Amino acid sequence: MSVLREVADRAAAESPLWAGALLPAAKAGRPRFAGRCPERHLLGVEMIYEGYLLHYGRSRLFSQGDADLALLTGDYLYAAGLREICATGDLGAVGALAGLISRCARNQGDGRGADDAALWDETVSALS
Repeated sequence: MSVLREVADRAAAESPLWAGALLPAAKAGRPRFAGRCPERHLLGVEMIYEGYLLHYGRSRLFSQGDADLALLTGDYLYAAGLREICATGDLGAVGALAGLISRCARNQGDGRGADDAALWDETVSALS
């Protein structure tokens, strides 16, 4: 099963609202960080990234027609992704990704969202 399909399936299992917001699987594309972060972190990182996209970008997996639902789904994915990373026992990765979420929120609030892509790349590269 693909990593993005796993993200979608886990969210859908948690809430019928999220299940109802799923886009067709063909639109998902491929994981952004495949081959760029440790395999043991890929699911968690992609969950967190999808949460970020629901908050600030265009989701690969979920409709964003309802802004409140998109925000709530993004919050769930942030938490679920951090839980996945915690399960690896890599507390440094947990701290790095929690810090990334915070820095991206600050950038978005300060009108510097364009800086987020570099933060993502830098943080994910440091997980290796």
